[in-house]
Amino acid sequence: MHLKRFKGRQMADVMRQVREELGPEAVILHSKPSRPWGPLRFVRGGGVEILAAVDRVEEPARAAALPARAPAATSDALREDIAELRRLLIRRDGGRLVPAELAPLWERLVAAGVEESLVFRLVSGLARASETGPPPTPEGLCAALVERLGRIVGFADPALVPRMGLVAFVGPAGAGKTTSLAKLAAQSQLAGRRTEILDLDDTAVSRGGPLQALAAMLGIRYSMTLTVEDVRAEAHRAPAPGLRLADTAGISPRDAGGLARLADLLRAAQPSEVHLVLPATSKTTDALAALRAFTRAGATHLAITRLDESVSPGSILSLAAEGGLPLSYLGTGREVPGDLIAASAEEIGRRVFGGSRS
Repeated sequence: MHLKRFKGRQMADVMRQVREELGPEAVILHSKPSRPWGPLRFVRGGGVEILAAVDRVEEPARAAALPARAPAATSDALREDIAELRRLLIRRDGGRLVPAELAPLWERLVAAGVEESLVFRLVSGLARASETGPPPTPEGLCAALVERLGRIVGFADPALVPRMGLVAFVGPAGAGKTTSLAKLAAQSQLAGRRTEILDLDDTAVSRGGPLQALAAMLGIRYSMTLTVEDVRAEAHRAPAPGLRLADTAGISPRDAGGLARLADLLRAAQPSEVHLVLPATSKTTDALAALRAFTRAGATHLAITRLDESVSPGSILSLAAEGGLPLSYLGTGREVPGDLIAASAEEIGRRVFGGSRS
């Protein structure tokens, strides 16, 4: 991490120096009033001093000099320490580093559950725009915030239902995998697409269950395959054009054996998409741990459930921004086939900082 102090007469001028020298990803670690020393203190007024930081990639020669197994562990630990330091400092000083007209927006985002460091990334971009243009209207601020959100957080293809392919759902127990799959299966069938359900959950006490009953009600094919060999055979079966949805067992992010078996099943099934399902009511730290664990097992997308139950829906933005997986679906209730919508910057913006929810 590269650190540097910047001084100037006005906060906007110093922030401009930071962006020009360290780039847009620079993080403000500390700020304080600055006054000149000696006789000049009677002539010149006060100013501002800022300590800023930016992550820098180490030079290959220096990295190569480290022990063979040290870099990965050391790098991960250092990255976590830097992230925690960044969160603490921005939580303390971040709201004072934005223009006064953006302070209410800062407070609104924090109150909605958006993590302070992400709020800083969102609002600092708006601050740069406000320096050169007229004061933004509330509507203009929301539109600019949605546009910036779309650049920070990834979103999957807006098409809610793929025309064909195998789509798997993974995640911890109780996250809403089976319900999300049921909603998607019903929506696909009602849209006139050929749909199948593949059950890979080997923890069921007996064969069948809610998905088998749903398949019978919808008149679609249901099959249960519990071994890697059976999954591989099912994956190589020539499928009819349509959507094949695979459910999996709920696994704790700390269950190394369960995650390894899941990875084996996914490699055998060869799905085109693997959606990690996490509830919006989870603690951000727990959700991030789950995201890292299931990404290593093969997750490619992130679906958020129980959005209607969360009092701080903004927490999902930090999860999406830090996790790196594109947001795909939002579960907004328990109704089947409804209450499952495509994730988008506009929808997230409306629910998190647009002031209206459904």
